Amino acid sequence: MEVEVKAKKNRKANGHGYTYKIKGGNSYRTVIRVNGQIVTGTAKTQQESRRKAKEKVQELPLAARSKSLRREAITLKSFLSNWLEHEHKAEIEATTWRRYESLARTWIYPALGEMQLRLLTRSEIKKFLSNMKAAGQSPRSQQQARALLCVAFNSAVEHGLIATNPAREVSQIPLEKKPITPLTEGEVRKLLAKAKDTYMEARLHIAVIGGLRQGEALGLRWCNLNEATGMLTIDKQIQKINGVHVFVDLKTSASVRSIALPSETRVALAKHRVIIEEMKSAAGEDWCDNDLIFPNSMGNPLDSKVDYKRWHAALDAASITRRSLHNARHTAGTLLYANNVGIETIRRILGHSSVLITSNTYVHSSEKPLRKAAESLNFLLRE
Repeated sequence: MEVEVKAKKNRKANGHGYTYKIKGGNSYRTVIRVNGQIVTGTAKTQQESRRKAKEKVQELPLAARSKSLRREAITLKSFLSNWLEHEHKAEIEATTWRRYESLARTWIYPALGEMQLRLLTRSEIKKFLSNMKAAGQSPRSQQQARALLCVAFNSAVEHGLIATNPAREVSQIPLEKKPITPLTEGEVRKLLAKAKDTYMEARLHIAVIGGLRQGEALGLRWCNLNEATGMLTIDKQIQKINGVHVFVDLKTSASVRSIALPSETRVALAKHRVIIEEMKSAAGEDWCDNDLIFPNSMGNPLDSKVDYKRWHAALDAASITRRSLHNARHTAGTLLYANNVGIETIRRILGHSSVLITSNTYVHSSEKPLRKAAESLNFLLRE
């Protein structure tokens, strides 16, 4: 826990502030008082600490620095709408921003928007979330609304608009996790055999063998594939933003990766290239060449909903119980683990930032390693 040094702190006049070293560490904190508000900046050096604090003071036009707008008058809607558009929008994916903007407009503003930011309490937020539940909103929607308020209030604290974050005091909404059921090795063989020599054969290989996310798979281009070495580079994904398919960066730096494809997958992709050339010939002058590995019939990005329906159709054709497309990614992780691939290697193949995510979420119970572990202990029992 941080403890302030009770040494000399030469307090100065309004707007000047003071800097002190935090006890038990190598960090410094600068405190500046502006019209009754306290703004702080913490860093490894005194100079950096002062710089951060002064920057925060400059960011206070909505609060104490502004004489035309009193801090007490700021409503949740005026703060949240400005923060969402001008700060948070650049920090999150477009799909996430659209979801947050919709939650704010549909639920948060009508219920809490006109309340003064400084007066919002834990009980008000709990009541709001309870009303969402009563109106039939899913636990996930409730949790997303809580998360949005929590992040927004964190920013309000940083701006010096409020002292504490009331949303943090509200318990997270428990979510009902849908069971993940990866395909077995037998089901994978059956699925791929049923799709042999069709458009879906290569797509299924990329899903259940390569473990790519849907957006990553639909954003693959032939330039990402080195046919001589069998290496596939994943560096972009396709997203639909305002009704238009666009290439966007991947979620994290760890998601950018190159993977080695099994020989059977390479064969499936070679056949798939022939299928794409046939599609191109059929489309003629209407073909839009985007170099996509999995385009639609005109060469443009394949819609994710169409891709999802084809996944279910492939499962139906192979008489395999329907499950979400994301189960294919879990299937890839589990198959790798079952065939003695190390967790760190699986992490790199799936593009996770942490082996904990890989181990706890994407590698499911597999009988093979359990049997191998049991067999390895036989020497104790045979003595």
